Amino acid sequence: METCGLRAHWYKATVAAIPSFFVPAAPPTPCSPSSTTHKMDILPSLRLLFASPEFYMIFIPFNFYVGLFNSLSSLLNQILYPYAFSEEEAGIAGAILIVVGLVTSAITSPLIDRSKKFLFAIKLQVPLIAICYLAFIWAPPTRSIGAVYAILALMGAASFSLVPVALEYVTEITYPVSPEVTSAICWSGGQLLGGIFIVISDKLQDGESGGEGGSVPWNMQRALWFHAAIALAVVAPPMASGMFGRGDKVRLRRMEADKAYNRGERVSVDMEV
Repeated sequence: METCGLRAHWYKATVAAIPSFFVPAAPPTPCSPSSTTHKMDILPSLRLLFASPEFYMIFIPFNFYVGLFNSLSSLLNQILYPYAFSEEEAGIAGAILIVVGLVTSAITSPLIDRSKKFLFAIKLQVPLIAICYLAFIWAPPTRSIGAVYAILALMGAASFSLVPVALEYVTEITYPVSPEVTSAICWSGGQLLGGIFIVISDKLQDGESGGEGGSVPWNMQRALWFHAAIALAVVAPPMASGMFGRGDKVRLRRMEADKAYNRGERVSVDMEV
């Protein structure tokens, strides 16, 4: 029976992969003039990125917040269960975290993209996310499902809306590095940290007698403190972006290149970091 089930999944995966052979390599109409230009090769791109303080200022919080989000959403049932919340309530809490985030991101992303206030949005979202992780420490012990839902809704809204803004902003300030390079690096780091944080958080769970995190058996308060400490620690880098005389390094280079192409000018990209 198990073999039949695996075979069925293999057939479904194979059928689902067939359309990929017919997907064109590029859209019929380029999304922007800069999308048609040759991007830097992988090795020069990596050298440029990892020598850029501005890249680190976004790369670090993006990685850590993706990792923290994966850890919290994966362990949400274990976090809430010791305080008499049911599995259904934990499931609803997880759904609120994700659904509210998706809806908020769908609303805010076009608005921010139209205004091009990427850095301003990041500097608003990052502290808000950190505050949510700090506030969530006290949500499960209240045994109030309303408090849990409210904080997770705000956390999901801030976290999901940060993702497209941060990725777009990194693409802008690192042009002519290919967007595939920056997004792959950011997502890979976030997923790796997510796995690490899940393992660490699981180890921080208190035992049957409660332990240092509290008197409630099997509580995960120490894991929540761990999440909050990291979330607060990575607030500083993005808040410092563009400061200390480096305002020129946070220019929206890709947008400048598009405007220059539209004017028929030759584009010259400053590669200094």
